[in-house]
Amino acid sequence: MLLGVVEGFYGPYWDWVERINIMEYLSRIGFNAYIYAPKWDPRHRDWWRIPYEPVFADRLSMLLDSASRYGIRVVFALSPGLDIDYSSEHDVRLLVKKLSWVMELGVEDLAVFLDDIPPVLRGKGFKTLAEAQASLVNKLFRELRPKSLVFCPTYYYGLREDYMREIGEIVDPEIHIVWTGMWVASHKIDVGDLESVAKLLKRKPFIWDNYPVNDYFTVYGITRLHLGPLKNRPSEFLKYVSGYASNPMNQYEASKIPLYTIAEALLSTSYDPEKSLSDAVDYALNKNSRYWFKKFVQFNRASFMDLAEQTITKENADEVIELVKELRESINNRKLVKEIDPVLRKMESIARYSKNEVSHLNWRIQTSGEYSPPITTERMLKEVFGVVARLTPWYSKAYVKPEV
Repeated sequence: MLLGVVEGFYGPYWDWVERINIMEYLSRIGFNAYIYAPKWDPRHRDWWRIPYEPVFADRLSMLLDSASRYGIRVVFALSPGLDIDYSSEHDVRLLVKKLSWVMELGVEDLAVFLDDIPPVLRGKGFKTLAEAQASLVNKLFRELRPKSLVFCPTYYYGLREDYMREIGEIVDPEIHIVWTGMWVASHKIDVGDLESVAKLLKRKPFIWDNYPVNDYFTVYGITRLHLGPLKNRPSEFLKYVSGYASNPMNQYEASKIPLYTIAEALLSTSYDPEKSLSDAVDYALNKNSRYWFKKFVQFNRASFMDLAEQTITKENADEVIELVKELRESINNRKLVKEIDPVLRKMESIARYSKNEVSHLNWRIQTSGEYSPPITTERMLKEVFGVVARLTPWYSKAYVKPEV
């Protein structure tokens, strides 16, 4: 069973060294898979027809060598759905050729992602979008014969019965079909949900869990970390799925904290979110910084699964200022310091504001009781989270937004 992460977020994506680093970490916490699918890689999605350059082959080969040492399976994805003609032999041959090329480099597992596209049927000879997409992935599976093929359909959340039933009936039963839960980033997934979608798809779903991903902040120029533990998932999750991939944050070092809790939630028989979160910090941070980083996490743990997190007030302002100083000086991992530095600066500004020392707060950084994705409340409820995930802090009136 594939268990790991999908680099499937929008916004700035990881570099090759970061991918190798995260694979080494995945191997240590019990995962075995990394899926290459960054939305902003133009040749993965927008320009999928264009072959990768030779330097990409060198980097991918390096990644595969490292993956082999760490026991990680690299799943390579293409996302042609924005403009593919499902009946075009030319388009299908381009997909086959490009995926054959990565297989020649050593990739054994493939993925085809048709998510986040208009549900438009392009091409002739198909009655429905489901029929066209199923035909495409079946052709690729038959011709390329990868060790596994992961398919993300256009309707990948909720229970779109007509589409999902047809996908389940036509797609080869050996192909994994992605599902994110009842919503895009589901605040909960329960056994009933998993059984319902399995019945429609005629197989257990492959879960793409949109946590701790934060790209819906990042692409709007907002920094917001998701450092809390995974919650609201069944205790025996793996009994009901064919595979699992967490979609992490753009910040790969910071992602290691929630990823640790996800691994424990899936692989442990006695998962305790709070204990796991504490253990994650102990596992990822050097000894001198653990105490302060655990406090930092409490100010940056809110998510659509649980909005509770500590806030900064006049009473704890001095401790927060000390926290910022201690973390900058004590963390050995300078990449992590760089990732969290905007949040540290905002936390210090809030603390000093509460002491009447500053008057301006950066509205593009959210922390310490502020959680406000640039998503409408209606869309949060019906599509994205299944709940309203929004907090307004006491200091919100201090915001001075730049003039347009």
